[in-house]
Amino acid sequence: MGSHAKSSSRDVNVLLVAMGLNSLPFGYTLVVLPIYLTEIGLSPEIVGAITSISTFANTITLIPFALAADRYGRKQLTIFGFILSALAYLLFAYTRDVNSLVLAVTIGGIGLAGGVSGAISTPAWTAWLAEKAPGEKRTKAFAWSQGLWTIALTIGSILSILPLTLRTNFHVTFSVSYELVFLILMVSAVLSGIILIPIHEHRVKPPTGPNANRIIPSKSRAEIVKFSLTLGLVGFGSGIGFQLLSLWFNRVYGTSDSALGPWFAVAEITSIVVVPLIPVLIRKIGSPSCVLLTQGLSAILLAIMVLAPTYEIAAAIYVARNFLMNISWPVQQSYLMGTVSPDERASASGITTTVWGIGSSVSPFLAGYFLAGSTYEMLSAPLVIGGVAYLVAAFGFYYFFRSQPLLEEILT
Repeated sequence: MGSHAKSSSRDVNVLLVAMGLNSLPFGYTLVVLPIYLTEIGLSPEIVGAITSISTFANTITLIPFALAADRYGRKQLTIFGFILSALAYLLFAYTRDVNSLVLAVTIGGIGLAGGVSGAISTPAWTAWLAEKAPGEKRTKAFAWSQGLWTIALTIGSILSILPLTLRTNFHVTFSVSYELVFLILMVSAVLSGIILIPIHEHRVKPPTGPNANRIIPSKSRAEIVKFSLTLGLVGFGSGIGFQLLSLWFNRVYGTSDSALGPWFAVAEITSIVVVPLIPVLIRKIGSPSCVLLTQGLSAILLAIMVLAPTYEIAAAIYVARNFLMNISWPVQQSYLMGTVSPDERASASGITTTVWGIGSSVSPFLAGYFLAGSTYEMLSAPLVIGGVAYLVAAFGFYYFFRSQPLLEEILT
């Protein structure tokens, strides 16, 4: 028993490290790509459209790969998805034409829009982690996943200063300065898949019977539908108010990617304290109230960023917003894994993330439209609309799940 527990704990650690390595580029692309794409000649509308394409590609492929993970195994899909993302960074490094860039974002995504590679790996990895950290250990594992994801985004955000540093200190060209960083991200993606190869997967018996091939699994249908409704709104809010946030800073304050990088890094690294806070909050007030409190406050902060007179004040508000949202997200993910049947976890993750993607695939295009404007109202609209969507989703989650506390989430 002790040996099994030690092995399971080691597997959880490797899964978390692999996820961190694969998430490293997200922080960089979230800060750099919207501004970088405009610097190489694309308009804000085109940047928004490309981001929407990335999210749309992720959305339409999530459910098929999630169902495949439940039926045929989570390990191979996680590894394949992680390594596939390396191809996107190779394309970013050496291509500039729109068609190649569209292919790159379709595979690897921009920031939180994970592309096809994310659709392959995310539901499989989520279910695999839940398998390795059952019961009362699950919330702690997902809290640590949020913490390591935060660290990865922090490092990725810090990398946004590298192109300017390379041009200044080593006198490389504009193109080469970005090529070198994208190649670093490619290596990180490849390593994230390789280190997972030794981990054993306990194959869950796939669903059987007349309901086995349904898109929405029969055992967990009610929970999946309720989660999907709230996460769809979160996705819409993310796409319009968050995915192009660095471009909003650039349009409103004229802030460069190298100046924004440290702020985005601070926003992520300060959120590492959520790891010990999450179990405490769940014990005190329960998951539904925790989501209402943290996501609700983060929504308000996102909307009031438009009132900030300087980019430093807006960035400080963003730091506080990010801290709160980094509490809410793992609570919701752990809650989902705790309410659905174990043999339907990857499917549940894929379906709810697909609905999140539907919301977030259209809204970046809308954000790009607003950010192409020049008036205060046009430039403020993405953050205000995003804040409203997040707030409605928080109240919806509380309404749906307020009477369903999960005792196994409470750490003893």
